[in-house]
Amino acid sequence: MMKNKRRLVRGDEEQRPYKRVARPTRLDSSSESSPGALSELSEQVVSRLRRSVVSLASFDGDTKLRECTGMCIETSCSDSEATILTSRRLIPPTHPAASLNIKVRLPNDRIVTGWIEDPKIYVDFFIVNIKNVSGVDAASLDRDMQFEPHTKVAAVCRCFCSGFLTATSGLNLSCPTSETIVSTCRIHKAGIGGPLVDFDGNFVGMNSSRTKMEKTAYVRREGIFRFLVLHGKVSVRVKEGFDDASTARMSSEMKAIRPSLSAKSIANLNKSRKGALSEQVLSRLSMSVVALTSFDGDTKLRECTGTCIESSCPDATCFLTSINLIPYTCPRRKISESLTIKVRLPDDQIVTGWIENPELYVHFFIVKIKNVDVIDPTHLYHLSLDRATQFEPYRKVAAVWRYYDSGELKTRSGVDLASVFARTNERMLSTCRIHEVGIGGPLVDFDGNFVGMNYSATKERKTPYVRRPSIREFMWFRGMVSVKEEVDEAASARIKIRFGDPGLLMAAGEQIYFIGYWL
Repeated sequence: MMKNKRRLVRGDEEQRPYKRVARPTRLDSSSESSPGALSELSEQVVSRLRRSVVSLASFDGDTKLRECTGMCIETSCSDSEATILTSRRLIPPTHPAASLNIKVRLPNDRIVTGWIEDPKIYVDFFIVNIKNVSGVDAASLDRDMQFEPHTKVAAVCRCFCSGFLTATSGLNLSCPTSETIVSTCRIHKAGIGGPLVDFDGNFVGMNSSRTKMEKTAYVRREGIFRFLVLHGKVSVRVKEGFDDASTARMSSEMKAIRPSLSAKSIANLNKSRKGALSEQVLSRLSMSVVALTSFDGDTKLRECTGTCIESSCPDATCFLTSINLIPYTCPRRKISESLTIKVRLPDDQIVTGWIENPELYVHFFIVKIKNVDVIDPTHLYHLSLDRATQFEPYRKVAAVWRYYDSGELKTRSGVDLASVFARTNERMLSTCRIHEVGIGGPLVDFDGNFVGMNYSATKERKTPYVRRPSIREFMWFRGMVSVKEEVDEAASARIKIRFGDPGLLMAAGEQIYFIGYWL
């Protein structure tokens, strides 16, 4: 690594001591014009970033919709194509990805057309393909790095209109066991999707969102790499120097997350694991699974499934469901004021519910109803989030959902594709294909134990779900449930890092921000 360093600009920030916020600095500008010292990157690192970081914009006809930054990465695509990693924010939730045009501004200012393969399989990021062009370098995702807490990092952004490359520096606030991952690099919204790199130029993660708490959330390199391996987008290279134990562990992990399963293999596995839930389990689930619908006045907006769960609320019953219940275009702070939540109970009674502090949630909501509104509470069975189950590879599971209009209960069996090595916060997959109203419904094993909440419906042969431990930790941290077993200091510290300090919650009427990602 070259030792010749260059300085990035902080501008006039030192004249404003009341707010120390790092401003973006042009990597294309000369060091002589830099009046301050924001950070230092070597010429070699800057040169590599110039050749690998691009800008992307989505268009509906001639109308520009969104702009993001992206980074060219190594994949198993053919030599005639280049692959760019960017944020899912590039596509507005209200627009199908297939109907839009994706334009990519390259480092040499040439603008080319890209495309997204299988857009529905992605959660926090997209992979955009372009015809391979000269002058663009691909960064590697499988480069192992020694982790050091509070290392200096830089968030890199390229503007679509001007092509300028800018960067802001900060500290990586992640730790080796951290699940909520943020840095102190403040970025412009066009920088979402751009790379977070260390000062040797190694890829740390993809910046996924801005916050108003002077931090930027990012998706970790390891999570992106695992997902791409799972979907056959990259191949695993076992490097020299790996001992037999490390090689065996990697091989076992890759088998556990099933990177090479074909559609035929999944179909055969499903067939061998088919079965019906017992009458006893189905009876319990029929008293736990409800249908929910959001209304704006008399207009029905979204329909989801929910699960009645144990909570510490003495006068209310809680239902776990997906944030898909509320349209993405509805501001979180206005959910409680302008929308009505209706819950169809197992006995076909329809009651009105509400969501407290909707700004807190990321992938799910907790909908509450008053106990006094329930005519016959014996028709409700509360599933426990405390019951830990023994993990078995490829165990049989079932997705359950209920239709709001008819009250009909449906189930679909399949196989849990979760890895035994997966972290608590990782988004996992099952082969249970669900109807779109089944989003938010429970995924259970064949003993009726709650495995997770189905996160989305796809046209693939897999359905993502949010794991039970992740939901339980969030609810415990927010005081919604009590934890029966003791939580040691290390676990408490990890949960606090992930979900933030509950003392930061603001009083009613103020906005609350929460950062959480499952990758």
